[in-house]
Amino acid sequence: MTAPNNPMPTLPPGASPTVVNSIRQAARATNVDFGLLMAQAQQESGFQADAKASGSSATGLFQFIDGTWLGLVQRYGEKYGVGALAQQITVDGNGRASVADPATRQRILDLRKDPRLSSALAAEYARQNKQTLEQALGRPADNADLYLAHFLGANGAVTFLKAVASNGATPAADLLPDAAAANPAVFYGAAGNKLSVADIYGSFARRIDGEASRLAAAGPAPVAASLAATTDVSPFIRSLPFDGQQLTPSVQAMLNLFALSALKLLAPTPAPTVSPLLPGLRSL
Repeated sequence: MTAPNNPMPTLPPGASPTVVNSIRQAARATNVDFGLLMAQAQQESGFQADAKASGSSATGLFQFIDGTWLGLVQRYGEKYGVGALAQQITVDGNGRASVADPATRQRILDLRKDPRLSSALAAEYARQNKQTLEQALGRPADNADLYLAHFLGANGAVTFLKAVASNGATPAADLLPDAAAANPAVFYGAAGNKLSVADIYGSFARRIDGEASRLAAAGPAPVAASLAATTDVSPFIRSLPFDGQQLTPSVQAMLNLFALSALKLLAPTPAPTVSPLLPGLRSL
């Protein structure tokens, strides 16, 4: 049996099949760009579903802070199978979400470590932000705009993008001082100078657009490579007289489904330590 001419796409460094497939499923369900979601996950957590920022409440694959996550679960939880928990969340007149019972609140926040739910709500958040930005700006929102909305919130992104359009030389730290204080490496240059909104936007656009294009082709790892990476693989699987490259694409796809279930049980990922700054943005 000969190797296929179009081998299956490989996983990006640090990403598991479960994470990539969760993001792909979320992208398809919401019609949000898969490459954008992959780029966000890479920038935010390095594809680690249980990542925790050391200087804020940001947690999970997409590093949602507590308030944002509670608001998303309250709005979309019923759609994704956590309706009972969503009903425990109340939102006040200022848009702040809260949960009366501390144990229930923690249970909801811990769901950020579920790559399926985290990916789904990240996609819903991107779709929600897209609508907000396009209404406010009167133009289509691109991937850089949507990442800014994930990073700054929709209102912060609108303020930032309007400044880019009207006066790109505006110091971003003066425009959004709270965001600048939380992310100095984004808002200030190496010499401590305040970066303009145009400079920051250009850096975001180059990075996110480039990574979204590169990661759009990411896919599950070939079966043989995935199983070889685990530490306790069935001797029967290892003894099979073929490897993934000798299989037809349809058979590869079928075996990948079995491999994904096995990998979830056999290859737990250790929890990483994440900087309070977005790891991909420190070098802007």
